[in-house]
Amino acid sequence: MPDTTLFPVPTEQTNHHDQHHHHGGDLGDGGDGRILSLLSEPTDTSLAAPTVTPDDDPVAVIEAALIRLVDDVGVLAEEDVVRAFSVLKATDMPSFLRLRHAAKVANRACSVSVLDKLVCAELPGSDDDVSSLDELVALARAQCQLHHDPDRSAVAVIPTPSRREVWRVYSSGYEDWLRAAYWRAKEAGVPETTMKSVLATLAAAGINDGQEVEVHVRAARWEDGYVIDLCDEQWQAIHVTPQGWRLINESPVYFTRTSSMRSLPMPALESDISLLWQHTNIPADRRVMVLAWLLDCFRPETPFPVLELVGEQGSAKSTTQSVLRSLVDPNKVMLRGRPKTVEDVFVAAANNWLVSYENLSGLTAEQQDAFCTLATGGGFASRQLYTNGEEHVMETKRPVVLNGIAVVATRPDLIDRIVHINLPTIPAEARRDDADTHAGWERDLPKVFAGLLDLFVDALAILPTVKLTRKQRMADYERLGEAVARALGFAPGEFQAQYAELVRAGIDRALESNAVAQALDKYIAERLTPLNWQGTAGQLYELLNSYALIDRSSWPRSPKGLADQLRRIAPAYRAKGIEISHLGHSRDGAQWRIATNRSQAITATSPGAEGGTRYGAHRE
Repeated sequence: MPDTTLFPVPTEQTNHHDQHHHHGGDLGDGGDGRILSLLSEPTDTSLAAPTVTPDDDPVAVIEAALIRLVDDVGVLAEEDVVRAFSVLKATDMPSFLRLRHAAKVANRACSVSVLDKLVCAELPGSDDDVSSLDELVALARAQCQLHHDPDRSAVAVIPTPSRREVWRVYSSGYEDWLRAAYWRAKEAGVPETTMKSVLATLAAAGINDGQEVEVHVRAARWEDGYVIDLCDEQWQAIHVTPQGWRLINESPVYFTRTSSMRSLPMPALESDISLLWQHTNIPADRRVMVLAWLLDCFRPETPFPVLELVGEQGSAKSTTQSVLRSLVDPNKVMLRGRPKTVEDVFVAAANNWLVSYENLSGLTAEQQDAFCTLATGGGFASRQLYTNGEEHVMETKRPVVLNGIAVVATRPDLIDRIVHINLPTIPAEARRDDADTHAGWERDLPKVFAGLLDLFVDALAILPTVKLTRKQRMADYERLGEAVARALGFAPGEFQAQYAELVRAGIDRALESNAVAQALDKYIAERLTPLNWQGTAGQLYELLNSYALIDRSSWPRSPKGLADQLRRIAPAYRAKGIEISHLGHSRDGAQWRIATNRSQAITATSPGAEGGTRYGAHRE
């Protein structure tokens, strides 16, 4: 606050005002004209109080107003009352503060903050009295466009001469920008409590006054192609279409980011996708699937297959996973440990484009279901606050990559969405130092990323011509993979054969880990084909009980439990040519039928390991 001695106030006047609240005398009648002389000859003209007449004793005006204030909160906004408070603030701060407090005591419903604003407006040059909250809100609204997304979450768009930033109002990125802007303007920090009030005010403005806008993370569909956010300091993006790709300074869609996200590399002029295999341990016969998975991560409108990397110790699982992530969604923490809860999975998805976990020894059934939800889109709901019954819903769809020594996807639903890659063990003489590996990848990364963009262009150009007569569960990925394979020079249908073989192997893994499937396989092996069994769930439960393994910890405890397991394994058996169907209920119980259906069996040819006349050299 500026020097409170705004005017040369004589000691006599100060004493006079200190005593005035004890009587109702008129200062204007004092005969010495001291109030008028003080107001007409201020030493600081920038803070001069409004002109008053001898009859306008400010203390008397306020004391009379306080009596009426008990029944009328509007008294504090009356012109003569505001002028009286303004005079006291400019000439007698102690009396101003005492009477301001008396107003609050007289009527708790009155707003002294409104009075303060009116007094500031009455005093020219009193901008220093504006609160930092008001200054921050005014600064933000002057430099930002406040909007909201379809979920009514406030979004701030910050246009600058060199770039356009987009932040969620409740984000550390926007808070950091606001603090920096205030420092440049005032060279002062912002208290935490003030910042919370400012963000709440700006969020309310964006939700109630702003437009509804779509906000994306890392990748977005736009017109006939895709836009990829580089997440660099210039807020640049890559626009990819079937005709080519280009670097754009301002994205046509709104991209936001989180504090842990890192920038993708600037694509090099010279591209070479084949350099990727020097830094990963992907087998030759699975490289096309990995390339298709990488490109599918940039297509947010389609379901995402889950990439599962499995291998022994020393098979470079984590290195391979980090390299692949650096081409899609670089992050401060590239790999994370096993999530403890389902909520942890969705929190990670809300703050990352690519969900990445390493060294998994196993996942609970609920966590595997959560990854299924992320792959095809869905949400997680929990109680918002323990003090109320409202829900907090996190809805999202994200690409996922997992790694472990043993297979982590064991439930049929998740296995249907898995791209499973077995990584071979690296001989001791072929291993490299981490420092050399990292330096080499940083050198080749821009070329590989440019090669990936070139491949994306070629695949998008071929994609409209790809027609699948037989589709797997992840049909969008399968169709893109076929386009990628053709762009690399593979024969039409070769990717489908590889993917069909992958799906068949996944079905076998799903059944191997299921106790009911193991018992059912033993029963089927003893029957003559074609198989055709029909009966109740209770009869089947008694029948399969004799085939169950010694370890019965996962064996269903009732016919109803068996029926639940049959529903889970039915898609896997259908792919193998065996139909498990529920026929409804009868007097005897739920009716089931198990029969051979060879027309549904998956057929797959043995694909070539390398293949492709343009493998890793798809640029003309």
